[in-house]
Amino acid sequence: ATVNQYFSALPADLKNSDSGERFHDSVELANTNKAKAAEEKQKALEKAHSEMLDAAGKDKLPAALIKAVEVQMLLPKLDDALADPEIMKLIGQAKSELPDIEKEGDWLHAQELIFYLKTLYEDTTQRPEYDRISKELDWVNTRLSLLAEYAPKHLYDLRQKRAERNGDKALNPFNPAALEDWRETLKGVDARTLKECLRVAATQHIEARGWAPLLKGGLESLKILVTTSALSETFPLLSDADKVSGFVSYVDGELKNQQGANAHADQAALSRILDGLTAINDQTVQLPAGVIYREFGDGAMAQLDEYSEIIWPDKLLRFNQSTEGRFTGVGIIIRHNDAREIVVVNPLEGTPAYFAGIKPDDIIAEVDGESAVGWSLNDAVDRITGDPDTKVTIGIKRKDVPDVINYSLKRDVIKLRTVMGWYKKDLKADGEPDWNWYIDPASRIAYVKLSQFTEDTYPDLLEACKEMSADNPPKGLILDLRYNPGGLLTSAFYISNLFVKSGMIVSGEDKYGDKPAFEMKASPVRAALAGLPTVVLVNNGSASASEIVSGCLQAHGAALVIGERSFGKGSVQTVPNTSGNARIKVTTQYYRLPPAPGQEKGRLVHKRLNATDWGVKPDLTVPMTPEQLTQTIELRQQADLIPQDADGKLNPNSPDRPDVNRLLTEGLDPQLETALLLLQARVLGETDVDTKHAARDTDQNQPVSN
Repeated sequence: ATVNQYFSALPADLKNSDSGERFHDSVELANTNKAKAAEEKQKALEKAHSEMLDAAGKDKLPAALIKAVEVQMLLPKLDDALADPEIMKLIGQAKSELPDIEKEGDWLHAQELIFYLKTLYEDTTQRPEYDRISKELDWVNTRLSLLAEYAPKHLYDLRQKRAERNGDKALNPFNPAALEDWRETLKGVDARTLKECLRVAATQHIEARGWAPLLKGGLESLKILVTTSALSETFPLLSDADKVSGFVSYVDGELKNQQGANAHADQAALSRILDGLTAINDQTVQLPAGVIYREFGDGAMAQLDEYSEIIWPDKLLRFNQSTEGRFTGVGIIIRHNDAREIVVVNPLEGTPAYFAGIKPDDIIAEVDGESAVGWSLNDAVDRITGDPDTKVTIGIKRKDVPDVINYSLKRDVIKLRTVMGWYKKDLKADGEPDWNWYIDPASRIAYVKLSQFTEDTYPDLLEACKEMSADNPPKGLILDLRYNPGGLLTSAFYISNLFVKSGMIVSGEDKYGDKPAFEMKASPVRAALAGLPTVVLVNNGSASASEIVSGCLQAHGAALVIGERSFGKGSVQTVPNTSGNARIKVTTQYYRLPPAPGQEKGRLVHKRLNATDWGVKPDLTVPMTPEQLTQTIELRQQADLIPQDADGKLNPNSPDRPDVNRLLTEGLDPQLETALLLLQARVLGETDVDTKHAARDTDQNQPVSN
């Protein structure tokens, strides 16, 4: 209400100016869009509720629960959904059906129902029930991850069953080559690596409770492993009830020992347990040693938090790429399809593959003349990537093209771009995007979206600032951090310092909590954007480094934060050096935001168990409907991609490319629209002050008659 009143209070001497009329029109459009959105929201609520009842009447429980979640998102409060008798009836039905579904081993069906239940209880006042459902979902997810790793044919059958249940198209035939993928994941997995990683976890985790929870988690994980009968697809002896019982008896005995009065949990206990597991495994189910070590390690780490993990050798390359923000290759994202062919998800814009004409859904049939049949994704990555400036030939099978198409590509350093502007005008010769940074050129209001915080994000943002200030500096900035999952702490620190001249940016709190584990303070020489009117956009997809930047700027009064409460991932993970080819990522600290005026200590934003206060809370909350969220994401993705014609030539003005301004003109993004109006009002107010100062100075400089 205050903001709306502020927008309406246009200074009298600016109402008839060009800028005043423009702002007045923008406010009118925003009010029209707001009224339209409220009407559409009510219609969407009624439609979703009707479709929920219709699905329930047809005994389509998963579909009904999906609609229940949609109804909840359209209600004023999340708890309102739990007061709806029809929704509670669906929740009761799901809970009553789950035991039988789990008993028959249909873990995909169970996962589906439990996920919707968890969503319906999340962030409501029913926290104990949410925690109970979350634990059940973790247990089911563990079963499914085991099937994905060691029983892909059984998981395929469950997916086929789900497709039939939901009336979806049948899957492509299963490719038996997938049965051997699990061997790839065990390379480099051994007892020494496991012991070293768990030693770090036991001593360095912020809420470390010693070895006991790690040993318990590892043992329970192996118990789930051997009692998942479908894994006999790969490990035949798991179908032998007596052998499974023998293994489980040993595990239960060790779990009992850990709970006893004489329990002694340390690294020596881990060695003893692993020796015992090796012996009983040889006598009973005879699993490969690497399976025992890997599943024990993953189960142990799951006892800590969702961000701590062992980065096994098969995951290490991708982990390094995600933090460095670059890799050497040709610029394609790949996946397996149901037939286990290697499919191009999409070529990254501006890369060798993109300019060569490789397209989404292309199938990689050959690399340098060698057939790709039966390859794992790691096999494909190993052969396609290589040293910069070397060549690789990729043979592509494309729909409706009879022969394999060969592309000879020169490998290059592929950069994962994380800094984006308002409108992509073109691509430069080196593949770098040429951005228009101004969402409102007349008012000189710039727009920057950060998708992640990598090593390159800060220097790329500096370059963006240089480009947008080439003629005149901006008078306002929208910094969009929505759906930004975070990244490097150092990147968040330097970017925060751009806006803050002095004081604390972020500090760390270790498990002792008596003094800061680290303090990162602003330097005035790096504060190039200090004083620039700024609005930061956040939502529940903004996490970690995004929360450092938005929370820091908010605490220092360097920006207004608009949107919805952020995710609440306020923990710091470190990756200590360990022996072997694996690494461990472990939560060692929580970070504190700088104290706001009147605060002695800054807030912890991490969403811990039973927490009621977490995340960065916007100065102005602007909710968005599910339809607005979907439309906004899709339009932004399509508008940011420059179409190519049949010859691969770029066409920035293609009619197939949507107008990004529709986000504002059609009211698809009320958060962005509100941010822009606030900055336009600020610029207009400064124009009013400047005009009055100029008039006063002119009056004072008039000739005086004596």
